[in-house]
Amino acid sequence: MITTDGVVIGKHDQGDNGWYLKVLSPDLGLIDVSARGQKKQGASNSAAVQLFACSTMCLNDRGGRYYLDSSRPKMLFYHIREDVQLLSLASYFAQLISFTVTENQTARDIYRLLANCLYMLSERSAGAEFIKFIFEMRLCTELGMIPGLLGCADCYKTESTMYFDIPDGIFLCREHFLERGLSGSGDTVEITAGMLEAMRYVCLSSQEKLFCFNTPHSTMSTLSRISERYVRYRMERDFPALDFYYSVSAKQ
Repeated sequence: MITTDGVVIGKHDQGDNGWYLKVLSPDLGLIDVSARGQKKQGASNSAAVQLFACSTMCLNDRGGRYYLDSSRPKMLFYHIREDVQLLSLASYFAQLISFTVTENQTARDIYRLLANCLYMLSERSAGAEFIKFIFEMRLCTELGMIPGLLGCADCYKTESTMYFDIPDGIFLCREHFLERGLSGSGDTVEITAGMLEAMRYVCLSSQEKLFCFNTPHSTMSTLSRISERYVRYRMERDFPALDFYYSVSAKQ
């Protein structure tokens, strides 16, 4: 018997009465869990098998396959499942994790990041773009994909206006931006020193202080688009849940 915490980031039918769960565990990484009989009314683990529920789970390991034996819910984040915009954004987070985390991978920091972001979404403690920006940039950091945040990649200066070369993950001052001939590149975006500082904060601060900063709404909207583009370049793919998130957001 194995006891571990876990967040359900995906589920699909297992016959008429059960679920196959995709669970992010801090100790086991991303695992598949069979939850037999949990569709029945009054099932003992019905709360723990809800999408994005966070629980302590007791699992039977049978030849490398995990079966849910019992559970104790910790946070259910039920407000997420009541709001299609929040649900679509949480699903985007789940797709990112499914693409980047594997079984038997220690994922304590990523698990904590997801749990904290789900809490912020569920409690509406911050705006969706703010949470999205934090999740994208910090996930890249935890995966070893952190951009070069010291300053200009050529001279290390930080000026009031900087340029972020998204494919290379570097920042440039105006002099070296022009020197490299990137002025016509659509993959290099102009940012302020304040935006660079926000990116530094999210990538380098402790998880306890991750949400403890303020940025104007217009600035955060720009940062959210930049972090999204950075993720796309690093992952080399698109994520359908993100497209759905924008389609839903446009109607609200």
